[in-house]
Amino acid sequence: MTKQLTTVEESKMTYRPEVHPRHVRVLAYAEARVVLDAALAEAERIGVPASVAVLDAGREPLAFGRQDGAGLLTGEVATGKAFTAISLGTASGDLSVAANTGGDFAALHHATSRNLVTFAGGFPLVDAESGNLVGAIGASGGSLDEDIAIAQAGVAAFLELAR
Repeated sequence: MTKQLTTVEESKMTYRPEVHPRHVRVLAYAEARVVLDAALAEAERIGVPASVAVLDAGREPLAFGRQDGAGLLTGEVATGKAFTAISLGTASGDLSVAANTGGDFAALHHATSRNLVTFAGGFPLVDAESGNLVGAIGASGGSLDEDIAIAQAGVAAFLELAR
């Protein structure tokens, strides 16, 4: 059993700067808008009314857009795809087989309080310099291939920002 610290002096004795979190790069709102705008431009280019969500590393919405004609559910699905990508550090579609009945992650949907979306169209945004996850993008409104293309346009814009 761990001894509970009872005084300020005792708590100071446990301070070890080497184990404290370090500052990591944060996805800025302006960057999120560039990512969002690139994805929405791709949706327009291919003729698919879509919703796109960009989340920060804390898994909270930073930028969102729903084009005219996109279904009402597409916003929630796009956000869920991005949430899944940032939470698990992989493309949302990579989990589709593992999350199916009998897969390694079949119970994953029941293990969290927020909905995970395990079909394609969500991608993590990884800082090229540090390798840290700084956010994620999710797209919904078309076929899975169209959603992938829309989200990947946003990822490409993010990567261009780092150059």
